[in-house]
Amino acid sequence: MRVTCPSCNKAYTVDESKLPASGAVLKCQACGGKMTVPGRQVQDAPAGSKAPVETAESLKPGSPAWEKLKRETAAEVLRQLGLRPSVHAQDAEDDDGELNLALVAEDEPLFQEVIRDALEKLGYQVEQARSTADALEALKRKPYRIVTVDNRFPDDSEGGYKILQTINAFYPEKRRKMFVTFISADLATMDINSAFILGANLTVSKKDVKRLDRFLAQGMREHESLYATFDEVEQEIQAETA
Repeated sequence: MRVTCPSCNKAYTVDESKLPASGAVLKCQACGGKMTVPGRQVQDAPAGSKAPVETAESLKPGSPAWEKLKRETAAEVLRQLGLRPSVHAQDAEDDDGELNLALVAEDEPLFQEVIRDALEKLGYQVEQARSTADALEALKRKPYRIVTVDNRFPDDSEGGYKILQTINAFYPEKRRKMFVTFISADLATMDINSAFILGANLTVSKKDVKRLDRFLAQGMREHESLYATFDEVEQEIQAETA
């Protein structure tokens, strides 16, 4: 979905599948203005069908009804995304060998060193891309588990955004295995709205980069918890179609 800021006409691409049914109000990164985004479309139930009635008690997190609903929802989302067994199988094969591989797209030596240290503390093998072109080429070759992206490079002021666009064009099952952190002096750390608009998993202000390992650990825990059910259901679908 394309969303345009009414104040400055800056356009953004928003992942409609992440929108709540009630819609959202997002902050424009260019001028700070507000953008009202309509909620995602919800299909009506077939005529004559009756939705099962669940009580608040039965749908408590962790209850059997809750777990059943999570799995059914995950399966439906995967069907809507169009699961590609052959592509996913290749990704899984690559991941076995490169499970802890991280890419740092950053041109400044000081930040390169700080980010590398933070990722190595978390047990990742780090590769560096010092330009937009280097980052795009690296992303073609290997399935990185973590990618950190600076918002701009000396030879390309829009470089970070180009890298994000490339990552977000990956097949959904490949993209969700990659944790993407956008690093910018212009953004606040853990800015949910900005991360949503940009298609990143986490934002980190450059002034907070020294604590990157802490923010990454927290963000990845939340990310893995969110997609745990999806991964389980996807494996079951793979087994059924094998």
